[in-house]
Amino acid sequence: MRSTARHGSHLPHHLALVWAFLFAALSVFWAFGGETGIHPLETPDPTPLFTLVNLVAAALKAGLGVVAWLATREWRRRAVRGLLTLALWGSGVVCALYGVFGLVGNGLVLAGVVPVAGGISRWYWYYVLLWDPYWVLGGVLLLAAALRSGRPSETGDPRPGGRMF
Repeated sequence: MRSTARHGSHLPHHLALVWAFLFAALSVFWAFGGETGIHPLETPDPTPLFTLVNLVAAALKAGLGVVAWLATREWRRRAVRGLLTLALWGSGVVCALYGVFGLVGNGLVLAGVVPVAGGISRWYWYYVLLWDPYWVLGGVLLLAAALRSGRPSETGDPRPGGRMF
C-alpha cells in the first residue's frame, strides 16, 4: 500500500499532467476547426499551417505533462532525474513568466495606460481572466513539481512503477 506522504508528494506532478493534457486537447480541438468563442484565432476552416502549428503546440504541451509524470518515477541514474527536474524548472519559469507578462500587459491595456489601435476588444478580458491565469497556473504547477522532483524518496522504497534505467 502506498503511503499518504509519498502519494501527496506527487500531487503537483499529477496536477501539472492534467493541466498540460487539457491545454494540449484544446490545441488539437483548434487544429481541426473547433470553436469555443474564447480565443480570437479560432477558425472553422483552418489552413494547413494553422493545423500544423496547433498540433505541434499540442505535442509540446502534452510533452510537459509527460515530463511531469516521468519525474514521479524512480530513476537509477541521477542524471535522468536531474534532466527531468531541469525541464520542469525551465518550462515552469517560461509558462509563469508568459502568464505574468500577459496579465500585466493586457491589464495595462484594459486600464487605459497602453493605448491600442481600434480600441479595447473583448479579447483582452478573455486573456486577463482566462488565458494569462491559466499560463500562470501551469507555471506554478510545473515549478511545484520541480521542487518535489529534486527530493529523494522519503521512505527509501521504490516509487510506484518501479525503477527505470
